[in-house]
Amino acid sequence: MNNIFTDTRLRSEIRQGLAKIGFTKPTPVQEKVIPAMLKGESVIVQAATGSGKTHAYLIPILNAIDEDARYVQAIVTAPSRELADQLYRVARQLRDNSGLNIAIAHLAGGSDRDRQIARFEQNEPQLVIATPGRLLDFADKKILLLDQVKNFVIDEADMTLDLGFLADVDKIAARLPKDVVMSAFSATIPVKLTNFLRKYMAKPEEIVIDNPAVIAPTIKNDLLDIGSKDRKKIVYKLLTMGQPYLALVFANTKQMVDELADYLTKQGLKVAKIHGSITERERKRTLREVRAGQYQYVVASDLAARGIDLPGVSLVINYEIPKDLEFIIHRIGRTGRNGLPGHAVTLVREEEMNRVGALEYMGVHFDFVEIKDGALAPRTHYRRRDNRTAANRQLDPHMKGVVKKIKSKRKPGYKKKIKQAIQEDNRKKRKIEARHEMRHQKHLRKRKREQKR
Repeated sequence: MNNIFTDTRLRSEIRQGLAKIGFTKPTPVQEKVIPAMLKGESVIVQAATGSGKTHAYLIPILNAIDEDARYVQAIVTAPSRELADQLYRVARQLRDNSGLNIAIAHLAGGSDRDRQIARFEQNEPQLVIATPGRLLDFADKKILLLDQVKNFVIDEADMTLDLGFLADVDKIAARLPKDVVMSAFSATIPVKLTNFLRKYMAKPEEIVIDNPAVIAPTIKNDLLDIGSKDRKKIVYKLLTMGQPYLALVFANTKQMVDELADYLTKQGLKVAKIHGSITERERKRTLREVRAGQYQYVVASDLAARGIDLPGVSLVINYEIPKDLEFIIHRIGRTGRNGLPGHAVTLVREEEMNRVGALEYMGVHFDFVEIKDGALAPRTHYRRRDNRTAANRQLDPHMKGVVKKIKSKRKPGYKKKIKQAIQEDNRKKRKIEARHEMRHQKHLRKRKREQKR
């Protein structure tokens, strides 16, 4: 098979740019997506985090942009400011290394809107990377014109759905030209998302990149039963046993992120923290400092699991198992990227073993370990089999009924139906939690404005 990175359908500048940034062998998703998009086909792509989806669509998009035509020709949406910022940096890197004269705009909430408008009007971009809310705002105010857009990409489409931004994307998509090439990239494709995409895509090419291992084979994924020991002390011990290039510690709540970061700082570690309540300016500054190597340890909420890409993460520690079990996959996936070795350690107590069983049911494999002589050593958990069996008994009453109903029919694929039902229930709960969190943040902002008055 010909290497798509050297295909003559790509402009020579882009081929040279890919070589400069070390892109010599395409990933499976790039091998399938780039040729399809070069032919002008709409695609729906399901592939795991870290599979190379971003370059899979940015390469053909930049290839198709007419440098002499000064209007918006392509739009990429991302569900969070951090993701949009990450995509913007990747797009600029590819453009600059290719020597292309293409203007790229980054539109996201949390940044100075007036400054974004001034930049937009001063140099109208050909590629726009934006969050749905800010993109719709610019379209409503006629600052951004959609009538000549050729390519429209929805990145992290499942997260866009979960966070409630699909309505904004719907309003934008309805205004695009009829011949626009629309594509969607996602780790999962829920039914509601499929129905939305079919509304705008006549015959999209559906590309599914099988991920035989939920956790990449480059990652050593350990489970540490801490018993009655103090979690914070165990985390400190894990961080100081070796010398991780960059360690990322995940906690479930902003309050716990603050507490854990304060504790580790008092132990003499230089720790950065990232969560949703930190101001946009402070978060950007922290990320710049982490990428510059000024921090070896980062404590974060799940904002960093899907929204932030920190290169060089060699160790991930799950201080606790997330409420939404699927998030542990995204957390662990922050390490062992681009074929490099990674290490993840999840702290657990005996009463949480039912959740471990549920994760194993989802395909997450753990190696049980213990701290012995200042290092992690393998061990066998004496109740592993019992707790895995018990996992399905810990479902809430609604899901117990669903599982019982599906099992009673015992038709082919019933296990798959049970798994899909549990995942769909989790998605609904996650959406409700996200809605509550957004309302809470809105209420806090309102109170701050009233206090300033």
